[in-house]
Amino acid sequence: MIENIKTKLWDLLKEKEVSLVMLYNKDGEILWHKGRAIIGKTIDEGEGFSKSYIKRTLKNRYSIEQEDVIISSTVSGLPESARALKVKCLMIQPVSNNFYLYIDSGIKESFTQTDREIFKFMGELLEEMIEQIKENESPFGGITGDSEEIGNIRELVLKYSLEEEPILLLGETGIGKSHIAELIHKYSGRKGKFLTIHTPGIPESLFESEIFGHKKGAFTDARSDKKGFVDEARGGTLFFDEISEVPISFQAKLLRFIETRKYVVLGEPTERKADVRIVAATNKDLHQAIERKEFREDLYFRLHVLEIEIPPLRKRSKDIKPLVMEMQELLKGKEIGKGFWEALAHYDWPGNIRELITVLTRAGILLDSPITGTDIREIIKQTRCKRAVDQQMERIEQIWGDIQAGKSFWDMVKKPFLDRDLNREEVKEIIRRGLTQANGKYKNLLQLFNLKDSEYKRFMKFLNGNRLNI
Repeated sequence: MIENIKTKLWDLLKEKEVSLVMLYNKDGEILWHKGRAIIGKTIDEGEGFSKSYIKRTLKNRYSIEQEDVIISSTVSGLPESARALKVKCLMIQPVSNNFYLYIDSGIKESFTQTDREIFKFMGELLEEMIEQIKENESPFGGITGDSEEIGNIRELVLKYSLEEEPILLLGETGIGKSHIAELIHKYSGRKGKFLTIHTPGIPESLFESEIFGHKKGAFTDARSDKKGFVDEARGGTLFFDEISEVPISFQAKLLRFIETRKYVVLGEPTERKADVRIVAATNKDLHQAIERKEFREDLYFRLHVLEIEIPPLRKRSKDIKPLVMEMQELLKGKEIGKGFWEALAHYDWPGNIRELITVLTRAGILLDSPITGTDIREIIKQTRCKRAVDQQMERIEQIWGDIQAGKSFWDMVKKPFLDRDLNREEVKEIIRRGLTQANGKYKNLLQLFNLKDSEYKRFMKFLNGNRLNI
């Protein structure tokens, strides 16, 4: 994969006394570099390389590989930027229709014919890998579609796969963020695992242990050594599913790990280091979270270097038909009848691709052939009702988990109820769960709901006044 090619390329180039190797695209964006330090993400704003010949290639699209046009300290027309950098020779090789490979040296007077043949071969190998990615960039249920938005996302997935910086994926639930994160890992060719961290399901008190691991005896319940996600994903990718749910108490440590690759296993006296790429996703507005002091601004800016925003399905109806055709096996061979496509196109898909998969699956099992628009609308209606119930249970599970992690009933139940973010039945279900564990006694709920004994009257007043008694 790409990562292997990049590693092999740099190992080979070091033997050839190369000072800098850089991959950039036809828009002048720098995608990857190794060797001498450079500044900037684009050719125009960047420093640390010779721009003159790069701009010529972007304009004219040819290789600089013949001996009479290679920069050399013996050539009278040496550009000012090359003289300042003490670059003696360079070569630029187009890689596909969109990418270029730039190589220079401050040691060699010129590249030999053998050098140039090897560089060209490596460029061709890199081109082959890029083309292989492009041929496979419409996998099941995530990046398929004909819309301009999906075309742009494909380009970003390819481009960001070549990078090492963190990536932030933005979009609604069910849009395919985890799928795209996995594609980026796959195309990057990183040798380690792709691991997903479901952040809402980890209690705040255990977060650091889950991510970095702990040694036996590090805290009361640490009965044995535990390997954290970072150790498990060495050389691979960690995907933080819903980054906004990372506790504020851990965010500074996550930021430091992203910047230094260093971390501390709980109970261990020395730091460890791990090469792990971070991909994060959220369906929340992080700017609002920053304003509420729930998310660190410096962590946001570090994650925001590379961003992919995935629009909801309702804003790209052109993608519905290609997605259905990609997943047609879910219909179990049944024919598509009158009004089918119109029914799908006129629905707003609040659950996005995940909901589309559910609708097609149910249609394939429950409906007879051909499947008409009337049929599919009825399946959508049934699915929508089920989805509303599932969302309600998901909210209850999340609140219950937060309470078990130590958050107060006032913050997690009363405030959302008064703000109309929780309905009466949802609050009652939380009370029922609590009473089951409290042997049916309301007073026993105080400790369970992280309330003080002195708050019992206030608690019962809230229940009685809002008809929340069970």
